[in-house]
Amino acid sequence: MTSADPTSGILDASRPLGVYVHFPFCRARCPYCDFATAVREPIPHDGYAAAITAELAARAGWFRGESAPDLRSIYFGGGTPGLWRPQAIGRVIETTRRAFDATGPVEITVEANPGEVTAESAASLCAAGVNRVSLGMQAFQNRLLAAIGRQHDVAAIATAAQAVRRAGIDNLCADLMFGLPGQSMDDWRHSLDELVALAPEHVTAYALTIERGTPFGALERAGKLQRPDDETVAAMYVTAHEVLQAAGFEHYEISSYARPGRRAVHNTLYWTGGAYLGVGASASSFRPLVDGTGWRFSNPRGLTTYLRSAAAHQGNPLPAKLERRTSEDLENEGLWLGLRTCDGVDREAHARRYGCDPLASRERAAAAQKCVDAGWLLVAPDRLRLTDAGFLFADEVSSRLWLEI
Repeated sequence: MTSADPTSGILDASRPLGVYVHFPFCRARCPYCDFATAVREPIPHDGYAAAITAELAARAGWFRGESAPDLRSIYFGGGTPGLWRPQAIGRVIETTRRAFDATGPVEITVEANPGEVTAESAASLCAAGVNRVSLGMQAFQNRLLAAIGRQHDVAAIATAAQAVRRAGIDNLCADLMFGLPGQSMDDWRHSLDELVALAPEHVTAYALTIERGTPFGALERAGKLQRPDDETVAAMYVTAHEVLQAAGFEHYEISSYARPGRRAVHNTLYWTGGAYLGVGASASSFRPLVDGTGWRFSNPRGLTTYLRSAAAHQGNPLPAKLERRTSEDLENEGLWLGLRTCDGVDREAHARRYGCDPLASRERAAAAQKCVDAGWLLVAPDRLRLTDAGFLFADEVSSRLWLEI
């Protein structure tokens, strides 16, 4: 094995595992989207499932130690995996469970768009083993949905949520966006009220991000995208926090709220240093090693390139990106990711994993004190965590605490 071989090194088998399956196909591309997507008809349902199951077979061994790992989650993201034929999704679920000898409970999530979820498709997803659906609701005003290129109207949101419930899937995640072009504070409050009335178990509320290579990016550079200013966007974030907490949701990560016991298992693996295997076009993986280092690698972003590479290498596409992260890299990342959560960073657990207290560095301790003085960070003997105000400056805090290596 070479130094650039992601199978080299001894796996840290104590870490729980998540599997991410990227389904790139969409009916239309939203003007803000920078994800790896493909708009094409017909969708190769069975052909893509065959590529995914072949990749799982090729790479599952990379994430197995002397015994099978603790598989906690299978997440179908995209793209629009709600468009994938449920029987194909079921085939991938069965292959994944078998590859990791998973007999216990596993959170299995499928992202879907309102307008594409029917009573029949929801029932088929449930029968395939899906127990969590993430609906991309985004807004409750038809004019805003049209402005951001969504392919559903407001009426479809409640219809889809009802279909999921009636199918027997009792874990519904609702995605909602703020800072949209033409969105007022009254629009945002109305969307929050409508969302709360649907009683989801989980809410992801996040600000629109303008990516350079998108149509919205071009409009922004031309000065033609009229969005709420930064102060209004910050006020929308605070309003979401107030409304959702008052409705009984626990704020547990910058953009994430959940009913008690309904935190997203898959995303929590990312934030807490779990292992994850990503399969499909553009999917990323993290393979942690017992020496405190780890491999990060990702598949080719383009669908055609991914499929050709997978076919040429017995289901195991050549990584488009591959790097071995040092223990210092991962310590930085562990602090940054931990501070995204409301639990913050457990100092003792951090020291056990990375070999040092997060404030052991004089440079970082001084930077942390400045964040405390600004009202952004709380430092206790056992834990570091952001204040409510600090979540608005999370990137700034992380950049200040990031140690140059």
